[in-house]
Amino acid sequence: MHKLYTIILLLGISFPVVNVETSTEWERVYFSSGQLHHLVGEPESSVRSYLKSIQDKLGHENAHKFPLDYYKDGKYGTRHFSFQQTYNGFPVFGRYIRVHIRGNVITSLSANIVNIDLSVVPIITESGAMDIIQPAYIFTSTYLKYKNLQIYIQNSIPHLVHSVDAVSFEDSWRYLVDAHTGEIIDKFPLIYEEGPVIGNGINLLNEAIDTLYVYEGSSFTPIGQDLVTPYLLCEEYCWDYGDCGGGSYSDCVVSPQQGNCEDGYILDCNGECFNDWYMQFPGVGNGFCNDPWLDYAEEDIALGPYNMVDESNPVLGNIYTINSYGGFYTDLSYVNSDTPVFTASSTSLSHKSGVSAHDYQRKTLDYFWNHHGYAGIDGNGKRTISVVNYTNVAGGLDQRNAFYNAALDVLTYGLGGNGYRPFCAAQDIVTHEFTHGYTAHTSGLIYRNQAGAMNESMSDVFGYMVEAEYQDGGDWTQGEDVHYSGASRSFINPPQYNQPDHVDHPYFVPYNPNPQWNNDFGGVHYNSGITNKIMYLVIAGDTHYGIEVPPLEENLNASREVAANVWFAWSSYYLDPEDDFEIGREKMLQACNDLYPDNFNYYQTITSAWASTGIGSEIVYTPGDLNQDQSINILDIVELVNIILNGNPDETQLYLGDLNSDGSINILDIIELVNLILG
Repeated sequence: MHKLYTIILLLGISFPVVNVETSTEWERVYFSSGQLHHLVGEPESSVRSYLKSIQDKLGHENAHKFPLDYYKDGKYGTRHFSFQQTYNGFPVFGRYIRVHIRGNVITSLSANIVNIDLSVVPIITESGAMDIIQPAYIFTSTYLKYKNLQIYIQNSIPHLVHSVDAVSFEDSWRYLVDAHTGEIIDKFPLIYEEGPVIGNGINLLNEAIDTLYVYEGSSFTPIGQDLVTPYLLCEEYCWDYGDCGGGSYSDCVVSPQQGNCEDGYILDCNGECFNDWYMQFPGVGNGFCNDPWLDYAEEDIALGPYNMVDESNPVLGNIYTINSYGGFYTDLSYVNSDTPVFTASSTSLSHKSGVSAHDYQRKTLDYFWNHHGYAGIDGNGKRTISVVNYTNVAGGLDQRNAFYNAALDVLTYGLGGNGYRPFCAAQDIVTHEFTHGYTAHTSGLIYRNQAGAMNESMSDVFGYMVEAEYQDGGDWTQGEDVHYSGASRSFINPPQYNQPDHVDHPYFVPYNPNPQWNNDFGGVHYNSGITNKIMYLVIAGDTHYGIEVPPLEENLNASREVAANVWFAWSSYYLDPEDDFEIGREKMLQACNDLYPDNFNYYQTITSAWASTGIGSEIVYTPGDLNQDQSINILDIVELVNIILNGNPDETQLYLGDLNSDGSINILDIIELVNLILG
């Protein structure tokens, strides 16, 4: 773990600003906040000029040359740049410089870049790396999919690695194979699990859903449009997606070209541009002739007169709800009916499960769009697929489960049983699984140890947010509608369901150097209780382990909205894949300060909430310390004069500046402040 050192610098006289820098033990800037730089001219060029000017602090002479990962507009005039570290043209996994702007001022940045000295000439080939992994999957239907050659830092040591995905519906992993030695350096899961015409219908809670967007007939946009539209039957793509006459091209190397396509798009074999997102799916570039949609062709998915396909808002992506009753991805059909009414009692038709999943997914997409401008599962309007009511098969997953597969962008819900309803019965669980997709496409938090716990918690948090939006404010438990009795987790009291609410709690799971299924990948479902508790505290306010945490706003709805904005920005623009709780805290405070620079109370609330779980320290107000630099001096007099001249002090300013306790700030308080300084 990085050791972080914080320096507070005072800048300016008339309008003092606190600039906070947090450095690593190697004296590189890790975080920096304040009025760091005023942009001039084209934003990206100005940002790069600033990075060049602080290259010594960043510890890397080429920091300003790193390729742009993304540029995005946030709320309230905020903008966000992310630059991916590279070394000799190869990306360095999880290493970024993130720059955050409000107006025309850079207000914060974070950087976790490192200096690297490494040969980038691979000894092990792509096919050789796949051969190393293949023996583990000889008797399975798993596809091996080559991703890229990149740099991976493990225990401060850089490795040139081949990144290979082993993809199946039930168990997907990403392997990192050392391109010099052939050693499997690391692997991490791509499955995220939970423990155990207008139609209408009845959902799993026996509630009537009066508006259900379905499709009469079979002429809807097929799912396969996203998977098979590009024409890839040529050498550049190793003849994927077609009948190659039984041939195998395991030594073939995919070599797509961007041509004149926009960034993020590449040419297919006909010279047409298509989104390079397709390249993540099974069958692209693995050198074998196979179908892109695993073993189940889309045309084999059975149809009915009315099918659960929602095309009501194409900007947010279509919703496809599919029935898997009777097996695990066998005999698939769209949840369908002879009429637009979905009320059949037969479990095999999955009407109740389909109504729940379809309705809850619609509400989830609408929430993310209406509140955060985020479209579809990937932010760009990609379709959402929900597969409901899978049942146990030999070697299959327990049907008392729900999971999101990051390699396929598909949400899957088990039939339940033994105390559980089908796992799509709850709005917060449906949103939970979708949010894993959102997280995969934004911060990319790896599903292990504390990064994985924040990933899990992110899903719980937005599950709560969407439930609150559509169910009268929701509740402080998660998954209660799936359980006939009880719930999966509690935000108010995580230990009730064996989760810690403090890093010193007996349920807290320490860092595990070998995260696997049998140890919950380092406690991702346990330690998520930490950030779940933080979310509850900032919204509702409470005293936790002796630390008082005031709510963001006294009105619960307003408090929830502020928290949702902070959490969304936190994952979308600030977090990196391997961040832990300590770094996550710093970045959440950055997000809060960038979104709400004029509301120190929000900053204090979030600081106190983290501190109450044992992470960081709370902020203690000192009357007279107007600029909150932990000392009282002449700069506080300047700040007090500015407050008097500007009028209308806020609550924090009144607390810090009303030194004679007369309910106002005036010249008498200046006299009191001078006396404090002098004596």
